[in-house]
Amino acid sequence: MDAKELDKTFKYYLNMFSQDEELAKILNKVSFPELFNPKFLEENSKWTSMDDMIWRSGFGIMNLLEVEQVNQDKWNEYVAKNSDCATWHEFGKLAMVKWMEFQLEEHKKKSN
Repeated sequence: MDAKELDKTFKYYLNMFSQDEELAKILNKVSFPELFNPKFLEENSKWTSMDDMIWRSGFGIMNLLEVEQVNQDKWNEYVAKNSDCATWHEFGKLAMVKWMEFQLEEHKKKSN
C-alpha cells in the first residue's frame, strides 16, 4: 500500500470508528503494544517485538513514548531501513489501519 492509499484508508477507518460509539471507545484505549504487536511487526518490518525495535535502534530510548525525544530524521531513516514504510508516521498509520481492520472483523463477529 503506497503512502497516498494508506492515508486514504486511514482516514476512511478513522471516520468509521469515530461515528460508532462502541468503536470510538475501543479506539480511545488503543496502546502501542496493541498496535505494534509481534504479528504486525513480523509482517511489516524486520523487528520481532517492540523491545526489539527499541533496543536495535541504538537511540537509548526505553519505550516508544520517548521516540519524540530523538532526532526525527534519523528515526525515520531507521524505520525506513527496517520496515515497509518510509517514515515513523507512515508506519504508525499502517499499524492503525491493520489494528482497525482487525477490530472491525471482531465487531462484525459480535454483531452476528
